[in-house]
Amino acid sequence: MNRFARTARSVAMSLRMVILSANFWIAVALIFGVLFAEIAEDVFSGYAGDGPDAFGAAYSFNISMHFGYFIYAAPLACAFAASGSLINDTEAGFYRLRLMKSGKHEYSIGMFIGTSIGGGLALMLGMLLFAIVCALQYGTRASIADMAALDAWFPLVSSTNSHWKYMIVSALLAFLFGSLWSGVGLTVSVYSPVRYVSYLTPFIICFCSALALPVSLQPLEMLVQMNWEDFTFPKLLMYQLVLYCAVMLWFDYVVERRIIHEQN
Repeated sequence: MNRFARTARSVAMSLRMVILSANFWIAVALIFGVLFAEIAEDVFSGYAGDGPDAFGAAYSFNISMHFGYFIYAAPLACAFAASGSLINDTEAGFYRLRLMKSGKHEYSIGMFIGTSIGGGLALMLGMLLFAIVCALQYGTRASIADMAALDAWFPLVSSTNSHWKYMIVSALLAFLFGSLWSGVGLTVSVYSPVRYVSYLTPFIICFCSALALPVSLQPLEMLVQMNWEDFTFPKLLMYQLVLYCAVMLWFDYVVERRIIHEQN
């Protein structure tokens, strides 16, 4: 079996272990719950909005992302869903077995990619479930309020009847964010066997960087898109890709050093 096939098998195994874990579905429920909490009163009262200025699906989705607890929950949820994978492998005794079957680099790169995809999926799935609720509750009419929000916050998709486009692209951006920061948590787990350290580190870094970095470099801007003058869509994708590759290479390096240390 060639290196690509061994890496692909490691990716699939890591992703499968994440998706089948209880942590993954708890993270999905957490994301859905913090978003749903912002519109719960409307849902339980049966309010769906009336008139041309009424809020529609995209506006309600947008407000729930920007002004609720979503930005606090997102880095915690993606890490909780996936960042304990290496610790789980070690505790279950799969670590050495997978190393022998895959090889050092194939194991580490495959675990990083599979785990990070799982973290991204946890955020994206929770958001898509919430998008369905918003569409059912408020409809996808093109209200004045909705179009104003899309023009201001998301010029990439601002056009008539772009509600689903907005919500889906927002979920895809959350997938990128979740993939990156669950990978950061996974890398931290190489240094600490305490899984809660890997869960909390992405959250701490995200919020500390908001105090220390300019807006154009703040991780949470990748998630909530508050400033499209600083974060154009191509720049956002490139920024996250560069960070993702850097973290993946660092994970590969520290796992290799750990293996060498154990062998000596």
